[in-house]
Amino acid sequence: MQILKRTIANKTVLILLVSILMLASVLRFYGLANQSLYNDELSSWLRSSYGDLSTVIDRAAHRDVHPPAYHILLYFVEKYIGDSETALRFPSALAGVLSVFAMFLVGARLYSYREGLIASAFMAVFWCPIYYSQEARAYSLVLLFTLLTTYFWLSLLKSLAESVKPSAYTIFGYILMAVLCSYLHYFGVYIVGLQGLGALFFFIRRRKAFVYMAMIYFAVLLLYSPWLPSMYRHLSMGPIYIKLQNNIILTGGYYLYFLFNRSLVLPCLALGMYLFLLVHSLRKIPKSGWYNPSKAVFFTPGMFLLLWLLVPFAGVYIKSMISAPVLTNRNLIISLPAAYLLLSRCLTQLPISSRKQVIITCVIVALFLSDLTLRMDYYSKPHKAQFREAAGVIVDRDHLYEDSMIIGYTHAAEYLDYYFRKMGCHRRVSLIGGQEKDIPKVAAAIAAEKPKYVWYVHAHRIPESQFMKFLHENLKFLSHKNFVGAKVYLFENK
Repeated sequence: MQILKRTIANKTVLILLVSILMLASVLRFYGLANQSLYNDELSSWLRSSYGDLSTVIDRAAHRDVHPPAYHILLYFVEKYIGDSETALRFPSALAGVLSVFAMFLVGARLYSYREGLIASAFMAVFWCPIYYSQEARAYSLVLLFTLLTTYFWLSLLKSLAESVKPSAYTIFGYILMAVLCSYLHYFGVYIVGLQGLGALFFFIRRRKAFVYMAMIYFAVLLLYSPWLPSMYRHLSMGPIYIKLQNNIILTGGYYLYFLFNRSLVLPCLALGMYLFLLVHSLRKIPKSGWYNPSKAVFFTPGMFLLLWLLVPFAGVYIKSMISAPVLTNRNLIISLPAAYLLLSRCLTQLPISSRKQVIITCVIVALFLSDLTLRMDYYSKPHKAQFREAAGVIVDRDHLYEDSMIIGYTHAAEYLDYYFRKMGCHRRVSLIGGQEKDIPKVAAAIAAEKPKYVWYVHAHRIPESQFMKFLHENLKFLSHKNFVGAKVYLFENK
């Protein structure tokens, strides 16, 4: 890996990179257990907590809508490290730090050390990659392996474009990263597929290179083939909880809002910089001969980044329009590096001295970091559904209401039971209910158990009004407590 060797040899670049990685580590590992696990994280825990690996894979194949790699990873984490919040989120945090390093590699491969360092600094402090680095879901790892597949993909293209045989390290590196990316998430399959189409298009008139890339993608497909039947079944099911915004401009704007700290000002700053880069690039076209698009337009790093940012979004949007919606901002984390790399390129193209470019970069990093810690109050303000706090209310008052039963409204009773167990409490959720159709079974359970008190907890899900009306009409309301994404009610049985 020539880039890494040159980086180690360049002491200034090495010091800056290590400093950025240290900052990224602090921002990702600090407060890793501050927030409660929320619905999707508890789903990750539950699907990975079975007694043997074959069951984990089987449940992923038949009862989930994701490939199994992340659940397999969590299975070993739970088995050998534990299932605390910190343990479950640790792989994502580690992947987040490694993604910062991978961003540097991709930036240096496309442009130079300057773009790589600036983009990695952005990755270190921006909210989006930090948030998913502190979540027990696959997205942080998908981001990492998207960057790694892109790095090896660019190396493959460079070698074949120069009629040089790629090294075995590059070939097997790309195949391994592409396969892992695909087994992590179906959007990993998507980005690898787009890379394959791009590579084949790039070499469509060069038979030898075309065949070479076709063989590489055949190997990727062969290694992924055991999962293809499950993938087909999952894709035919389609998600039922995603709603599509019909206005593509608003959807794209919200995607930028998501990438740039959920701020109204910061995406505008990024768009302004993108516009500058576009104008700056257009001014260079007459000098490079714009009439020869194969050299001047289509196969430049800037065009590659623009396509990386726009094509996955456009493809998913069109797919969501004609069939089951799959467009979510978190799924499109596969295009996040392009947005940050474009911004880093904008800074290096400003018609000012290198020292002033460094100053502006530091100002932007400080601006985003202060936005993260001050406006967003990221490390102290709850921003996930508070399952832990809701369960804690019952645990703290259990000695006062021993003759009680717990009714929950979550996607699985185990989600609340996880926290009862963690808090050393013997209590468990008796049944799940929150819809009008659940009223008869809840009424029957209360009549059979005859508790003096009834706890009702809903988290991530909102009960139907008819169900709440039933509780208030048949039980005596005593108190309730609100949390972010959760509520706890206490009733006395009449």
